[in-house]
Amino acid sequence: MKNAHQIVLAVILALTVTSLARGQSTPNCQALAPLPPMATFGGPLTAPRGETELGIGVGGSGELNELSSQCPEVELGTTDWLVRWRRGVGDKTDIGFDWEISNTAGNGEIGTVKFAVRQRIAKGLRLEGGVGTADSGIGGRSINADAAAVIGTTNVDNPWNYYASLRVAASHGCINLVCLGGSGLDHNPGGIVPLGVIGASARVADSIHFIMEAGLGEIFSREKPAPVEYIHLSFGVQFDVGKKHG
Repeated sequence: MKNAHQIVLAVILALTVTSLARGQSTPNCQALAPLPPMATFGGPLTAPRGETELGIGVGGSGELNELSSQCPEVELGTTDWLVRWRRGVGDKTDIGFDWEISNTAGNGEIGTVKFAVRQRIAKGLRLEGGVGTADSGIGGRSINADAAAVIGTTNVDNPWNYYASLRVAASHGCINLVCLGGSGLDHNPGGIVPLGVIGASARVADSIHFIMEAGLGEIFSREKPAPVEYIHLSFGVQFDVGKKHG
C-alpha cells in the first residue's frame, strides 16, 4: 500500500503542475473543474481486516464569494449526496470507493467516483489518498486526486469521538470523462484546494455512528483571477458491516 500512496501523490503533483502551467490572458470565470469527494466522514480508524464500512451522507460545498470584479457571479454552490464503501484488507489498511452526486444551484448534476486507500500509521493518525473522475456534461468533466492526514480520538466505546483533517485536492478539466483525446478549450478550469476539517462522530448503536463535519479551504487556480474561499459541510450515518463482537 506504500506504493499506492506514492502513486496518488505523483498524480496530485502532476495535476498541480498542469493546473498552474495553463494560463490565459483573459480570466476563466467558469466554476472549477469537479473535485473528488472531499468528505473525511469519520475519525482516523480504518475498517478492520475482512470488515466493511458503509457511509451515507449529505452536505454542501462551494465558493463563499464572487471570483472578482472581473467575473460575474456564477453558480458555485452544490448540494452533495455521498455513498462511501471501504473494505479492510489489512490490520491497518482499507480500500474502497466514494460515489457522489452534486446538484448545482442551476439544477445541474455532477457525478463523481473516487478510488481511495487509507492507512493508519499510529494511534489516532491516518493517511489517505484517492484518484477519481467526474462528469457534469459538456464542459464539466475532470480527473482529480486528493491526499489527507486525519487525527482524532479512537475510543469506540465513547458516545462521542472527535477528529480533524487536512486535505489537498486537485482537479484538471477535460473534454471527456477520462481526459483522453479531444481538443479545444470547452472545459472548466483546473485548480488546487487545501481544506481543513473538524468533525464529530456520535455512537448511535454498536455498529452505527452519526457523522457531522465542517471545513474551510481556499481555491487556487492559474485560470481564475484570484484565490477564493471554499466551504464544506457533511452530515450522515456510518455503518460497520460485519463487525465482530465479543
